[in-house]
Amino acid sequence: MDERLHLLHDLQVHQEEIHVQNDQLIAAQAALEETRDRYVDLYDFAPNGYLTLDANGVVLQINLTAASFFGKAREKLTGLPLLGFVAPGGRGDFLDFMRKCRGHSHGANPVVDLRVRTGDGDRHVQLLCRPRGSASKREYLIAMLDINERKLLEASRQAAAQEHAALIERLMSVQEHERRRIAREIHDHLGQQLTSLRLKLELLAQDPASGPVLARVHDAQDAAEQLDEHLDFFTGKLRPAALDDLGLVAALSQFVREWSDNFHIPAEFHSAGFEDRRIVPDVETHIYRFCQEALNNVYKHSGATRAAVILERRDGHMFLIIEDNGKGLLPAQSSRGGNGGLGLVGMRERAALVNGTMEIESAPGRGTTVFLQLPVTAALRPAVSGPRSAAAPAGRPQPATPRRRKPRQTGTARSRRSR
Repeated sequence: MDERLHLLHDLQVHQEEIHVQNDQLIAAQAALEETRDRYVDLYDFAPNGYLTLDANGVVLQINLTAASFFGKAREKLTGLPLLGFVAPGGRGDFLDFMRKCRGHSHGANPVVDLRVRTGDGDRHVQLLCRPRGSASKREYLIAMLDINERKLLEASRQAAAQEHAALIERLMSVQEHERRRIAREIHDHLGQQLTSLRLKLELLAQDPASGPVLARVHDAQDAAEQLDEHLDFFTGKLRPAALDDLGLVAALSQFVREWSDNFHIPAEFHSAGFEDRRIVPDVETHIYRFCQEALNNVYKHSGATRAAVILERRDGHMFLIIEDNGKGLLPAQSSRGGNGGLGLVGMRERAALVNGTMEIESAPGRGTTVFLQLPVTAALRPAVSGPRSAAAPAGRPQPATPRRRKPRQTGTARSRRSR
């Protein structure tokens, strides 16, 4: 009898334990269902589209956001290849993306930007892939981001940049034509008047009656000759005739020489690689103006006692290098592009117009080097006959220490330079 009562008591205890465990299981199931429902809501109504693809790119699962994006019911999308929604021009990129997904094991997840067909027409999306599962049953979780607005902004920004570049190029072209016109007028009018003045002074110096004021006549001749040289230099800055007639190498050589004479800063010019080629006129003009502005900065800001200009062609690129031994720039100034003036802005714009890049290397007390690098493609043409400059040594050119020029001569013995 006692054994039966004991057995009955054990059964009642176990029954209570089963009831407690059953209640716990019911509570756990309810929590799991709540978590599942929360996950389903987060998955279906996420701001981005989510898909699960098999190794062939067939849709296994898709959330409501992605289904709405494609303008179809989820049930109709399941089992379809995603490739069918990719615009024809991007299908090769999508297939390459799937190959990367299948071969991905570690590192950054594969990413691709595509244009896909949606219920609202073609739109740009970005797909990010994360593989999961075993090798025998591998799936690919795909996040789909709508980047259509970003692509439109990028296209708008690119169009604005192209319009800006075209406007800058047009303004610079108009500026060059105006400079050519002003230089021609100065040459034709002031130049002729100055020539007439020098001839009259020469006749006056030869007149025996001018003996008492002969010294002053000679001083006036010196002043007129210096004025003539300055006039040649500044009209050359407006539009050098050598640039049109002989090309960039000869024009830069002449400009560096005249710049050195005018500002009394020893300077040298070296070139290499242009013996049988000439640069197209527009590119010649931009490179010449770039060098002109760089040397103006040397004179205005560097305090240099020597400078060098190097123009060379090698490895499919052209290089223009302007060096000086001036006071240099602080690192912050160098990263900003020197003094940040309009001259440097113009230099950078000219570099951009010829698909080139501009860099500045400098350190306090160690001078400054300005680099312009641009591709040779479509910038060269067969050279016409004319002076050729000596080639510089191979490799990165290192200018020799400039030799100091002889001091100016004075008196009427100086001959006027030909215009």
